[in-house]
Amino acid sequence: MALRGISVLELAGLGPGPYCGMVLADFGAHVVRVDRLGDLRDLGVLARAKRSLAVDLKRPQGAAVLRRLCARTDVVLEPFRPGVMEKLQLGPEILQKENPKLIYARLSGFGQSGRFSRVAGHDINYLALSGVLSKIGRNGENPFPPLNLLADFGGGGLMCTLGILMALFERTRSGKGQVIDANMVEGTAYLSSFLWKTQQIGLWDQPQGQNLLDGGAPFYTTYKTADGGFMAVGALEPQFYKLLIEAVFQEGNESNITILLELFYLTKIKRGLGLRHDELPPQMSMSDWPEMKKRFADVFARKTKAEWCQIFDGTDACVTPVLTFEEVAHHDHNKERGSFITDEQGLGGALGYLLGAIDWAHLEIGRVLGTEFQVMFFFSALVLALCFIIHLCSIPEAPLRDVSKDISPQQAPQDFPLSSDKMYQYGSIEKAKNHSVNPELALQGEKNKNPAEQVRCKFFFLYSGKIPFLLPFSFFYYSLFCLLI
Repeated sequence: MALRGISVLELAGLGPGPYCGMVLADFGAHVVRVDRLGDLRDLGVLARAKRSLAVDLKRPQGAAVLRRLCARTDVVLEPFRPGVMEKLQLGPEILQKENPKLIYARLSGFGQSGRFSRVAGHDINYLALSGVLSKIGRNGENPFPPLNLLADFGGGGLMCTLGILMALFERTRSGKGQVIDANMVEGTAYLSSFLWKTQQIGLWDQPQGQNLLDGGAPFYTTYKTADGGFMAVGALEPQFYKLLIEAVFQEGNESNITILLELFYLTKIKRGLGLRHDELPPQMSMSDWPEMKKRFADVFARKTKAEWCQIFDGTDACVTPVLTFEEVAHHDHNKERGSFITDEQGLGGALGYLLGAIDWAHLEIGRVLGTEFQVMFFFSALVLALCFIIHLCSIPEAPLRDVSKDISPQQAPQDFPLSSDKMYQYGSIEKAKNHSVNPELALQGEKNKNPAEQVRCKFFFLYSGKIPFLLPFSFFYYSLFCLLI
């Protein structure tokens, strides 16, 4: 992992800060979240691979605990308004005196200075102040934010992560830490550099919602299908737009089902929207865009989302389904790449999560075994061996046959009285000599009067007999993997 060995203290906050900490943890950093004592908020949403502790920073003892932690950490992630940490005597000036290599990342909405620096705000406010919100919205409608993703997580959390990584890289040269002023207004403005740089080339000359990339073009928007689903169209280039109007499969991309259907019906299956180019106005005739959007919408409304997927599958028409959260993990492309990991992974997924959350680098077993993946592989071998043992222990014994029933009354020995309840103890030679059990039953092994004694005996023989063979098998399993990698 790229950030293995980097320690991060994340002071608990809302979305952008925890997201930044989660990204660092996903790439190997050892992240500890410092919660407020008695905080009842659900802080586990973006807590993957993190540890946590609760500290009352308003008490001198709590502040002293955090100061000691900061003295041996690499990064502090602080999401509060300006001046909060200074009042607690935990500002960057104080902490960096004790740890000059400390990287102090301050993630806020409006920044550490300026008129709005000390006021509250949320994603929509930061997006509005960056200028980006004025570019988002339909024609004739109010501007609307794209959920709370752009400012909070794009301009905030992700930009702060980038700043931390650059500070870590710079520290390898100077040996000194830095103070990072990451804020969502400037981070969002930086993300929108393309918008600013294209102001002079006419890309945004039209009112909101009537431009090429903001939903004004009929070939760069979404359309509703017959079953209530949606299709996304992004056929900007002329060659892609041509395929949108009447799509043609590239050589080698036609599915077997399509070929069989064409052979059966002796005709080519209609692809694309089924429109004729000579009946449509030019692609870039902006005055005709509203009418073209209506015509495209009418065509898309005639078929279901699945039917449109079949039509455009394998083409370069730039048409894709708008997948819901329930559909996205089951889409063929995403399944082939393993893009999404759900919570339905069962015991294996939970075991991998737990083993991956342990800081193996600071444990002796981690240094002996090597990488985290090797550690997980080693433990999987042990779990496999344990499951095999449990399986062996769960196999029922074969029922014992009472051979006395096979002996005729004339041949049955009279010297060995049988127990009235037809239950016999495990025999021994001494008991047979003393005429206390039937010798034939003693040699074959009989039912036990005490089932608990039988179970203990059974487990003893299974564990003592199988473990010497299973443990070498586990280590061989692990060693073979180490050689392969």
